Amino acid sequence: MENAVLEVRMLGGFSLRRGERALELGGRSRKLYLLLAYLLRERGRDIPCAELAGVLWPGEELDDGLRGALKTILHRARACLDELGEGLGKSIISRRGCFRWDPAVPVALDAEEFSRLCQEGDRRKKSRPAAWLRALALYRGDFLPAAGACAWAAEQAAPLHQLWLRVVLDTLPLLAGKGQWAHAAALSEEALLLEPCHEGLCRRRMEALLALGRKREAVQAYEGLQEHLLAQTGLLPSDELRELCRAARDDPDPRRFTPAELPRRLREPPTAGALLCEFDFFRILCFSMARLAQRSGQALHAALLSMGSAGDAPLAPYSRDRAMNNLQAVLLNNLRRGDAAARCSASQFVLLLPQAGYADAQMVCRRLWRAFHRQYPHSPACVSFAVLPLTEADSPAPQEELLEPREVQEPQEELQEPGEADGTTD
Repeated sequence: MENAVLEVRMLGGFSLRRGERALELGGRSRKLYLLLAYLLRERGRDIPCAELAGVLWPGEELDDGLRGALKTILHRARACLDELGEGLGKSIISRRGCFRWDPAVPVALDAEEFSRLCQEGDRRKKSRPAAWLRALALYRGDFLPAAGACAWAAEQAAPLHQLWLRVVLDTLPLLAGKGQWAHAAALSEEALLLEPCHEGLCRRRMEALLALGRKREAVQAYEGLQEHLLAQTGLLPSDELRELCRAARDDPDPRRFTPAELPRRLREPPTAGALLCEFDFFRILCFSMARLAQRSGQALHAALLSMGSAGDAPLAPYSRDRAMNNLQAVLLNNLRRGDAAARCSASQFVLLLPQAGYADAQMVCRRLWRAFHRQYPHSPACVSFAVLPLTEADSPAPQEELLEPREVQEPQEELQEPGEADGTTD
């Protein structure tokens, strides 16, 4: 047991195994999870105390308080490793202000073995299918999924996922060429669980199922892809896939709906807050609402919310993206169910505010501005807005309004939703 290899799984989860003992770390504390994962991933070098603290508390300076907290987590990590064998906790070595994994304790990391087998398949044509299939058996999901928000983990996860996808797409034709349709169908089914919107994987699965005579499953694969594409992108599958589905159905129109199915596909699931959609579909929604407004003689307004820096320096991409995600949450929690929103650039949202006049639309934007700065008072970002008319109604010329974050501290009056003053509802 003393020389047993510590098997580390980081693809699709985080777990340790040594001999007959196993330890699942997904349910442990996040700090413990990150510390052990980072030490094992970077086990070939000394890790300064400040670097390790930066992994656990990003953006915070190392002081005596953080040193004490780090010492506590290291103690818990050593106790956790001892569950796999007494004395294994000593594998975390501390010396001269650095930490490292004891090189005398052998470790087998699935992500490293996965990469090695993929490279072996690339180099050796004769053993390629066997090496790639062994590699794909190791890939059970993205690298450290619970640590995806950490930059160092995301940097590892993205290239590994792309390597996995490339190997899957290269392996499936090899299986098809050998007539191993059942194996190709199973592999493509597993891959679609991780990439449900990938048309190439769906096409390979449908081809394999049709070769096996399993037409109903081929149709189900197409319908599953179609639902995912419509939900995430609003697009339909390609003509090539529709032709495959037509062959499986023996139906000249694979997109035909039954009267019972159409309402279900068009009915929105129960949700609260505004409708969040892609910008292209937001434009179509504006076209439709503007036509209705022109028929009734009402005004229709949109609002453009722009994210900028509260200081002199521009926002860093990471800070901008984080602020935009925070603003999106504010929009969904504060807009009405009849409103719509879309992200139209890296730093802007556009809102559609039906049944809101110019003054009401400005009031809505101010309320959103206040909600953002109350919820994120230390954000380096600030929000400006402009209200824009979409119909031929009398509206003031659009003016962008930039509010100072300090205004958030002023007493706020209770504001009515647009339409409440005259008793209308959406």
